[in-house]
Amino acid sequence: MERLDVYVAMLTDWQTRMNLVAPSTLGDVWRRHVADSLSLERLLPEFARSVDLGSGGGLPALVIAACRPDRAVDMVESSRKKAAFLAAACAEMGVTGSVHPIRIETAGAVLGRAEVVTARALASLDDLLAMVAPHISRETPCFFQKGRSHEQEIAAATANWKFTMVIHESQVEADSVILEVAGITRRQG
Repeated sequence: MERLDVYVAMLTDWQTRMNLVAPSTLGDVWRRHVADSLSLERLLPEFARSVDLGSGGGLPALVIAACRPDRAVDMVESSRKKAAFLAAACAEMGVTGSVHPIRIETAGAVLGRAEVVTARALASLDDLLAMVAPHISRETPCFFQKGRSHEQEIAAATANWKFTMVIHESQVEADSVILEVAGITRRQG
């Protein structure tokens, strides 16, 4: 897919000037990052607008945008340098993406328009639920990519939150998962 080739070339080039992905993973960018994001993209329902939190190096947001160029993909990234990369990548890839160089805590209006929410390697599940719950409808599905500590994160989050969840095993990393979460409400008491 040509758009993904453009993305990987830009990621590799910009990585020399700023930290977009872990340097140790750059040699395996297609498997470790692109394939990992594609596995999330395949799980997404149809949507008009998605919101990716902490977009950083564009994962999974720019991979989603490359696969669904007719859909709006909002990216929330507080680092101005990383936001500049995201905007340049959207333009070069020819995708519909809006970059919001703001902190997630101030992104309520952006989140309120989301039909789907994504995040990768951003925060604990408990913190992610606290970030999104006040701003999205109970029906809005959230897809969070998680690593080896996902079981502990789920246990911690269930102490504070009620939600439905489907755990999708990663097709790329043996101890990683994609958590599909909806129906988020804070526990009382």
